[in-house]
Amino acid sequence: MARPGRVAQPLGEIRTQQMRRTIKRYGIAFALLAVLIALVVAPRIEQLRRKRHPPRNYSVAIIRDQPLLTLKGHTRPVNRAVFSPDGARIASAGGDGDATVKIWNGQTAALLFTLKGHDRGVYNLAFSPDGKKLASAGHDCTVRLWDATTGNALRTIEGLEIHVMGVAFSPDGSRLATGDGDGVRVWEVETGREVLTLEGGQQGAASVVFSPDGWRLAAGTGDWTVRIWDTASGHKLLTFKGHNREVWCVAFSPDGKRIASASLDHSAKLWDADTGREIVTFTGHLEKVWSVAFSPDGKRVASSGSDEMVRVWDADNAREFLILRRQAVPAFSLDGKRLLSSGLDRTVNIWNLAD
Repeated sequence: MARPGRVAQPLGEIRTQQMRRTIKRYGIAFALLAVLIALVVAPRIEQLRRKRHPPRNYSVAIIRDQPLLTLKGHTRPVNRAVFSPDGARIASAGGDGDATVKIWNGQTAALLFTLKGHDRGVYNLAFSPDGKKLASAGHDCTVRLWDATTGNALRTIEGLEIHVMGVAFSPDGSRLATGDGDGVRVWEVETGREVLTLEGGQQGAASVVFSPDGWRLAAGTGDWTVRIWDTASGHKLLTFKGHNREVWCVAFSPDGKRIASASLDHSAKLWDADTGREIVTFTGHLEKVWSVAFSPDGKRVASSGSDEMVRVWDADNAREFLILRRQAVPAFSLDGKRLLSSGLDRTVNIWNLAD
């Protein structure tokens, strides 16, 4: 019985008041927890779901699983594969535990040569513009030059203290650029003499590429930027900022007006090569993006990453129209009708883009 002069509160009203006090006390904490789940946990769950079950929206992109030809012979994952300029040959680079470079017939997939010389895995490859030479960059801190027509070793560039990840010939074939953990270097091909040393940031450079006219050199760096230098003076011209992780690969468009970059921040970007203005971001990869390449006509961009998918995009509007599953590290043929991919399955695949 209630005391005289006081009105007894119903039990339900008491519980309601207690609940309101509890909500008021802990409401902010619950709200913050809900925001945390929405921003961090839910996107990660969606990433894992999409990785296991990639979206099959055929109105947006065609998904392919079967290549035109498959090249088999490496005993470890293939880090890189490239066409010769005339498309007649393909070179591939074996990772640690393989450490060989293989040259194949680009039409029949027959193995022509196995080049041995690197002590550890081979990271990158580049044919000279005339297709007669092949450069290989390795984890053994060397760059090796080979006769691409005979398989004979021509020269070894040594004295580097950190493994070499990027390699590219100048358009006239007289110089070779390399990227490593210390920065960017440019060498004379005939003598092996170093002619330029360029600052690649605190984390060095993973990728290098000359502009089509040979007057500029671009590098993807470990400090999250793309850097551009004048190849005559070595002066830095531009620094592109916009990625949130290391830039692992860069490529000039065939007309030299744009640069594509691939980053560990799960994205690829397209930039104005003259101003450094970001043009477009290609989003769709679920993990780190390792590689990027332009088609010979500059209308398409191919990218690949840790999600083991090569994605082909429209370079103008970033529309994704082709996905190659369980593939990595794309490279176009000079006529744009074929695409190479290589990766963890120890093979190199040739895809037909003509149909």
